[in-house]
Amino acid sequence: MSEAEFWDNTIDKAMLTEPLLPLNESQMASLWDIFGAVGTHWKLDVAVNLLRSRWLDLIEAKCTSTPDYRAEYANAVVVYEAMVAQLGEEQAITLLYDKTIIAKPEEATTKLLHAKYYVGNEFIRCFVATGGFRGFVKEARNYTGFMGGSRFREWAPVRTGTPK
Repeated sequence: MSEAEFWDNTIDKAMLTEPLLPLNESQMASLWDIFGAVGTHWKLDVAVNLLRSRWLDLIEAKCTSTPDYRAEYANAVVVYEAMVAQLGEEQAITLLYDKTIIAKPEEATTKLLHAKYYVGNEFIRCFVATGGFRGFVKEARNYTGFMGGSRFREWAPVRTGTPK
């Protein structure tokens, strides 16, 4: 079986539930690469490392609540790594974040489409909500994110300056 056939294998539309093992360091590193690929795909100049703490909060929340996303994350890692090995990073990113839009869980019928719907879409939301949108506007200084601003003051606070 070729790698191309692997990620196009048909699977159940329902959210993956097995195995529910803790994510290891290698999987977390691959998930971080998938998250960073949002900015790469959109050709944004964003300091992605400044979004890492919030991304880790998302991962923790998705792995410790119901529904549990660990099986979906594990699937996304295997699919992404296989695509990178077979096609190269640029084409893997394009396949994951472009080509087809998966807006409903019923459309997630293959391993790749599961990765797109359950992981890619969540990572796009996280990227935009936590400050990745700054890459769309060169001087986006006054708004630090939909999540209420930076917890660590990496960026200047909203509306700095002297009152009139």
